Amino acid sequence: MKSAERARLQTAMIRFADGERAAFREVFDGLWPMCLALATRSLRERADAEDVAQRSILKVFDQIVDLDRRRDGVAWALTITAFEVLTLRKQRLRRREDDVDIDPIDAQPTPMDRLAERELYDHVRDVIGELSERDQHALQSMLLGETPRGEAARKRRFRAIERLRAAWRKAHG
Repeated sequence: MKSAERARLQTAMIRFADGERAAFREVFDGLWPMCLALATRSLRERADAEDVAQRSILKVFDQIVDLDRRRDGVAWALTITAFEVLTLRKQRLRRREDDVDIDPIDAQPTPMDRLAERELYDHVRDVIGELSERDQHALQSMLLGETPRGEAARKRRFRAIERLRAAWRKAHG
């Protein structure tokens, strides 16, 4: 989804959350294909995917008044869909109806998956870039598997992670 389309959908979701009934069709038309695609990639049966997409859309509309206008509404809706997929899988496992794979059947990432991964990478890079050089170095050594020994190094890594968490929360909630 292009950024202009995503921004238009975000605006429509906010309008709908504010009570503008005319925005319903725009929100539904924008979210339905994405929710259905995510559910279809994650589940074996098309009927299950349609049920999950339908339940997730209903939850989105039910909870739209709680939409955080500072966050991405599309990501919020897709998160609800992902939780619905997980819920269906857990129900199936509990009932032992069939062997449910936890991994999606289609292991090939879609263009939307690659875009989401790239956006997440860019956000993480930006947040880490705001940290001090000392914190960046501590995080980098940890990610590279370098484990400097001693209490001071452990504390430095711990503090760097805490500052990263705080910066992430400040930037992304």
